[in-house]
Amino acid sequence: MKIVFSDHAKIKIGQRKILISYISETLSRPDITRQGIKGRDEFYKKFIKLHLKVVAKKVKGGFIVITVHWVAKVPAKE
Repeated sequence: MKIVFSDHAKIKIGQRKILISYISETLSRPDITRQGIKGRDEFYKKFIKLHLKVVAKKVKGGFIVITVHWVAKVPAKE
């Protein structure tokens, strides 16, 4: 699985000190997947106390990561 990072995602990963291995694991084995806007999907995976939220667009052979951040809770289903 190929993962490409947007410029915005690269900046936020550095600022938030998020490990690439966490992002890869979240995309390959998410706890929860939700449909986002503009054809993007939201992937959530719990690590210790927080959930990692990865917003990405599925493309042939992998993902384009738009942004990544930690959240305390996964939003309730709509």
